[in-house]
Amino acid sequence: MTTLIRDVRYGLRMLSENPGFTAVALLALALGIGANTAIFSVVNGVLLRPLPYPDPERLMMIYEKTSDFSQSSVSYPDFLDWQRENHSFTDMACFRRNDFNFTGSGQPEHLQGEHVSAGLLSVLGVNPLLGRNFLPQEDREGAGGVVILAYSLWQKRFGGRTHESGKPGRWAMDGNAEAVAN
Repeated sequence: MTTLIRDVRYGLRMLSENPGFTAVALLALALGIGANTAIFSVVNGVLLRPLPYPDPERLMMIYEKTSDFSQSSVSYPDFLDWQRENHSFTDMACFRRNDFNFTGSGQPEHLQGEHVSAGLLSVLGVNPLLGRNFLPQEDREGAGGVVILAYSLWQKRFGGRTHESGKPGRWAMDGNAEAVAN
């Protein structure tokens, strides 16, 4: 222990005699520790921690491969064909990121969301907090749009209000759509 204390004192004395070297060494250590922490946070969040769904090891994403892209999103008619011909998976669902203009209550707002097939939430093993899930008949061409709002949007735009029936109200999102908070 005495040797360790003596070595630490000697190191501190040498660092105080060379302030330029000390500053560069501390900066290199700080950058190295910061970069390491940032990389580990990303790796931990993306690769090490499981998805927040029941049985996350059973979930899989499938893409199409085209001559131009190694990963291309699947067209909805192709998805329907895959779903009909499926013999390998318990169930299949699809989603596509999209932008929406939210109108009807307060100022119009530009939102990012997902177009999803009716079975997506059941494939993920989750249910809406309030209201209902998508129905299979709503997953057809020409069917009226149904929206499940994120809890934060429901609280921010509507203060968590429901109708007397306990169901969320009707608001417009690119047309008439029933809004259901999750």
